[in-house]
Amino acid sequence: MSFRACQLASVAWVLALTLPVRAAESRVALELRGCAELSESALREHLELELTTLALSRADARLVLRCERSSVVIELLRASGRSYPVQVRVELRDTAKAARERLVALSASELIAQAERAHASAPPQPASRPVEGERTPMAPALERASAPRRQPIELFVAGNAALQGRPRAVLWGGSLGTRWGVTQTWSVLFDTRFERGQESLALADVRWTLLSGFVGAGANAKLGPLQLSAGLGARAGWLALAASAPRPNEGRSFTAPWAGIAAPLRVAFDVGGLVSPFLGVEVGYVALPVQGQVEDATDAPGTSRVLVEQRGSFVTGSVGVAVAL
Repeated sequence: MSFRACQLASVAWVLALTLPVRAAESRVALELRGCAELSESALREHLELELTTLALSRADARLVLRCERSSVVIELLRASGRSYPVQVRVELRDTAKAARERLVALSASELIAQAERAHASAPPQPASRPVEGERTPMAPALERASAPRRQPIELFVAGNAALQGRPRAVLWGGSLGTRWGVTQTWSVLFDTRFERGQESLALADVRWTLLSGFVGAGANAKLGPLQLSAGLGARAGWLALAASAPRPNEGRSFTAPWAGIAAPLRVAFDVGGLVSPFLGVEVGYVALPVQGQVEDATDAPGTSRVLVEQRGSFVTGSVGVAVAL
């Protein structure tokens, strides 16, 4: 055999080995929602390779991928319109960036394989007109995958500016809190807040020191990269008022409990990691007020007037960051 014939034989042998590895284009539709961190072309390439390996290239399926922070929710639907429906969440937090498309494709192909096996093993049904909204029988593992998932636990810290009392006092401080996700929509909120401020009045300067805590429930929603939250609950704590008056007057201080209802609102920005900056505002109404009174020599003996009071509505603005655990 000549040298050139050997070369041609070698090339033909290499092509024979490599050509079968190439995945044929599948019928599985793929839709990405909010997945800027994932390459659709690389994901499609890995997915078609996995489907070819599992002989699922002709599967009647549609995949919808929704990226939420550090995870991807994969929802499997039938391309014909009737849904399986099943879904699974893939956590990418500890996965190298170059391997994320392959991990997502592997999870999606396994989901299709389970669904196809469950559909093939389902007992035949008598021919009848399909009922709108009818669900295809699925394996127990796939049914569990479609169960509602809760939001992650979250810790947050913020700086606050508040308008409190009558006359209005400007208070500055900070808060530390947590958010426990019960479902994707509902969560339980806790926080503690410390604020201080001073107001100058005609008779005295009054220093406010306020420590409070909040407990309530919140509703969550997602609008593109924005995480929206609205809550309602109770805020209560202790208020210390300290007055400083020029001679011959005398200023005094005292501490008293206060309580009210509050509605915190928040807009967080999903920047693709575990940390999310946010802007917040809380409005409320004091149900258990506190009054600071003054006795003036010009008044009748035994009488007093209200100097300041923690009463009526209050509003607090905040800027902070939240960390998902």
